[in-house]
Amino acid sequence: MSKSVEAHRPACSRHPLSASAILALAGVLSVFVPSVLAAPVRQISVQVSVVTVPVTVTNARGDFVGSLERNDFRLWVDDAEQPIEYFASEEEPAQVLVLVETGPAVYLLRREHIAAAGALLAGLGADDRVAVAGYSEKPQLLLDFTANKQQAASSLNGLNYGLGIAGLNFYDSLASVVDWVESGSAGGKRAIVVLTTGLDSSGAGPWQHLLDRLQTSNVLVLPVGLGGDLRTSDARVTRPGGKLSKGPAQIGEEMSFAESSRALEAIAQETGGRVFYPRSPRDFEDAYRRIASLVRHQYSLGFTAPAADGRYHAIRVEVLSDRSRVAAGKARAPAYRVNARRGFLAPGTAP
Repeated sequence: MSKSVEAHRPACSRHPLSASAILALAGVLSVFVPSVLAAPVRQISVQVSVVTVPVTVTNARGDFVGSLERNDFRLWVDDAEQPIEYFASEEEPAQVLVLVETGPAVYLLRREHIAAAGALLAGLGADDRVAVAGYSEKPQLLLDFTANKQQAASSLNGLNYGLGIAGLNFYDSLASVVDWVESGSAGGKRAIVVLTTGLDSSGAGPWQHLLDRLQTSNVLVLPVGLGGDLRTSDARVTRPGGKLSKGPAQIGEEMSFAESSRALEAIAQETGGRVFYPRSPRDFEDAYRRIASLVRHQYSLGFTAPAADGRYHAIRVEVLSDRSRVAAGKARAPAYRVNARRGFLAPGTAP
């Protein structure tokens, strides 16, 4: 551990002070002491290589599984089991940013997924705080974090959707929003609910930047995949200026829903979230209710990083059932679904 403040003990004089010296010293202290007391106190900083892993556990119906204890979990880093040094079952206020794609691809879908978003706001606690942002070519914060759910609903209903030719920079937009959530929220549980087709016209560079950013973040990302029946077909969307088409992909010209679905799955897995693909108003309401529960309820596991090598290390979390068999992991078909981030970036060695 390193401390940024050192204590120095002054040497003591053995010679008594004269009366004039005492008076002179008193005069100096009368000026010096108040200025010292008014100065800001520098906090001691301590470096501790403890990694915290937020975990959600759901059953086959998608409902949160409560009442689990430390001994119900197993945690692995790079296929080596690690002792769980910290455990908590947490239900605490959350900071939730709702990010909505506002490009032309979702204009006709806006009514059903925005109308159903009321189920998300209704499922959050009174002390949960919500922010709203939209994106097409770049993200725009429309409402900062507030506990006023009616204000959040008004912001969602007031979204403006672009109808012209525009790029979809989903990856860069999400990376920027992760920065907003981490820098602007007051700690605690933090999540991004992103309503998106997952389509992106920017190329490979922003995708890698997003993955790198997610690996150093502790923000839960819960994508809601828009597009309905198009997601289950071989439909492709051309880059700005084209039309919806089907058929083999032309590299650098088309974006497929299959590719966007894989991207959404990777984003969710990296952060310990999950993806929802609603196709009807009832599906949207059900998805938002489950998201509200996942945001508010979670377990927190902590362990000491096995190495300070500045490298990325894979994480795997398993849950044991009442019969002590593996319920999520490699052993058998899972009784529970465990959502935990896939890895972490270890701290580097001190210079």
